[in-house]
Amino acid sequence: MQSRIYKRAWRWLRAAAWAACVASCSGASERPVDQPAGAAGESGPGPGGATGHGGSSAAAPSASSGSASGGRAAGASGGGAAGASGGGSGAGASSGGAAGAAGASGGHNAGGAASPGGATNSGGRAGAGSAAGASSGGAAGAEAGAAGATNLPAVSLYIAGDSTVSEYTLDPKDPKSQAGWGQMLGANYSSKLKVLNKAVGGRTARRFIQEGSLAAILKLIQPGDYLLVQFGTNDSNTTAKYTLDGVEYPYLAAADSDFKTYLQQYIDGALSKKAIPVLVTPPPRNSAYCKGPRSLGNYGQAMLDLGKADSVAVVDLGLATHAYLSAICPKPTTAAQETFFKVNADDSIDGTHFQENGARVLAGYVADGVDAAKLGLSAYRKR
Repeated sequence: MQSRIYKRAWRWLRAAAWAACVASCSGASERPVDQPAGAAGESGPGPGGATGHGGSSAAAPSASSGSASGGRAAGASGGGAAGASGGGSGAGASSGGAAGAAGASGGHNAGGAASPGGATNSGGRAGAGSAAGASSGGAAGAEAGAAGATNLPAVSLYIAGDSTVSEYTLDPKDPKSQAGWGQMLGANYSSKLKVLNKAVGGRTARRFIQEGSLAAILKLIQPGDYLLVQFGTNDSNTTAKYTLDGVEYPYLAAADSDFKTYLQQYIDGALSKKAIPVLVTPPPRNSAYCKGPRSLGNYGQAMLDLGKADSVAVVDLGLATHAYLSAICPKPTTAAQETFFKVNADDSIDGTHFQENGARVLAGYVADGVDAAKLGLSAYRKR
């Protein structure tokens, strides 16, 4: 009896051992060539034979379509190679850099060993990898950006204004002689932008129109070009007059009425040519130094109001300049101290006009205002 029991037990043990051997050999034959077996875990084996630690049993995605998500490798959720982040460290990750590591770097699922780039392909090793892809993509993006800046179309920017904007012959021996911000503006932009400064000293918004200067600009301006308009300095003069065709006119134009009416003609004229009008508020006089008042502020406000009503961009040069001058204390009182306003031949300081440095500062504020208004013109600015 005892002999028969031993024989039966022996036959049962041999059968169990044979079944285990068959199962083991069969599992090994289905594993991709480059994929090492995973360490034992709670889950059953996946297609590659590796078992992820702590993962719930699930079929791993195919190498051709499955991507690791949230730092989890394909095998991390129930088979395949263990996910380096999502399912603990599997044998694949610890023995030869298998696909589990690919999950941590955003690569595809198990099937090959991960390259430094992190991407893997089914049945083989990774090529460029995700890091290489990101690098080449970033480089391509940078090249495209550079090409976009280089390939900007040529555009013209016209300026209508008064003596604070006009062109002057600069004297290299006298940097404190007169300059206008219009002649300094081009230095802020690439050569694809052509600045055509048509400002004329002593002009008001009305007189510039009456003398045909606006009409001359509108004959030349093209769709997509810009027209910057700054007046207010002379429009505020309550006593001065000018004569045109035998008729005498006052310089004064009330900020909240006539001034807006004349400016509207600049806006309408530019828009009729499919150009882009931009209003620029007038800079204050030198009384703004050391917390002084903002002169011409009512003309600046008129421009802001009109711009809002017409949905036209306004560069608040007056506000920026006042903030700059207001912070300078004490107020310069000698030619040697003055670095913003024009210094006259007798060493007196001009109350309205600018020297080279002041004009450059103003031009920079205009360019900053264009950026703040998010105009397409900003793409042409030198960075």
